Amino acid sequence: MKCIQYTAVTVLLGIMFVSAQAVAQTQYTIRDLGVLRGGSARVHGINNKGQVVGGSGFVYGADRHAFLFSNGPLRDLQRFSGGDISEAFAINDAGTVVGASNTAVSTAAFTWTSAAGLRMLPLLPGTNASQAFGENQLGDVVGISGTHAALWSGATVTDLGVLPGGDWSEAHGINDQHQIVGYSSSSAGNHAVLWNQGQILDLGVLSGDDSSRANLINAQGVAIGASEGGNGVHAFMWSASAGLQALPSLSADDYTEAFGINSSGQIVGISGDSLGTRAVIWLPSQGAVDLNNLIQDGPPTLVLTGAFAINDAGQIVAFGINESEIGKNQLTQSDRNMHHAGTRAFLLTPH
Repeated sequence: MKCIQYTAVTVLLGIMFVSAQAVAQTQYTIRDLGVLRGGSARVHGINNKGQVVGGSGFVYGADRHAFLFSNGPLRDLQRFSGGDISEAFAINDAGTVVGASNTAVSTAAFTWTSAAGLRMLPLLPGTNASQAFGENQLGDVVGISGTHAALWSGATVTDLGVLPGGDWSEAHGINDQHQIVGYSSSSAGNHAVLWNQGQILDLGVLSGDDSSRANLINAQGVAIGASEGGNGVHAFMWSASAGLQALPSLSADDYTEAFGINSSGQIVGISGDSLGTRAVIWLPSQGAVDLNNLIQDGPPTLVLTGAFAINDAGQIVAFGINESEIGKNQLTQSDRNMHHAGTRAFLLTPH
């Protein structure tokens, strides 16, 4: 990983800068994706065809079902027999969805296709629960089985292991080069990690912090996530040559986290504090930009509180609160509003 040359990084940063300049001039149309039941929805992933996945149910999370949006009403992906809750976390361009559903006795990772429906993924030996969080375009799936990060490739499940001194890990993102990111406990605390060619690399923490987590990695090997310490939670990006770099927050916010990155290096996530959060996109020329300010003709009572994925066309999936008591230019009492009216899932399309 350390052999990436400066010239390659320069090209990547140049791509990111050009993309950022384009996004800086972009406005977004917004579409409420609706709900399955109960009035609330959360969104987690989008593929390059604009298909979206997440979970929808009642405000406090009861009866939540995984859903697929494909330019129409949400499709209920159901759950395993005996279970009442499921959630979809990622979808690739072939339309394969990954996530987790409870059963009568445990929680199980799944894949879903329109042809085969839900399929339970195998467990690591000696474990009885699993969840799937990410996948690549080749159909490889990552997540957790028992207390260890797992890779599902075809019919094979592989234990990805933990950092020295650790006993727990999770994998959340994988690219087509089979670089996998997530986090692991260790003798130094919980740290963001990269699994690559059978090796596990500790990505460390930002200065002054004591824990970190990696949420996704793009085709160029740039990972994003968050680092945490006594001064709050700080979004980061990581590359093999530059290491861990902090991403800026909105104003004096003490919580930022990066959840989505596309092949052009555009990054989306959250910035906020104890009073509420905002959906953001990070632009190298401008820092963190509030996505609420880039929405064209959105409801005046809508606040986008988080952005969770961005595809290569620049489409973003986010969730937010649409309630008559609030306006897009104010911070919301997030806990009160989310519990009162629930959250809605939105698709933002650049134009």
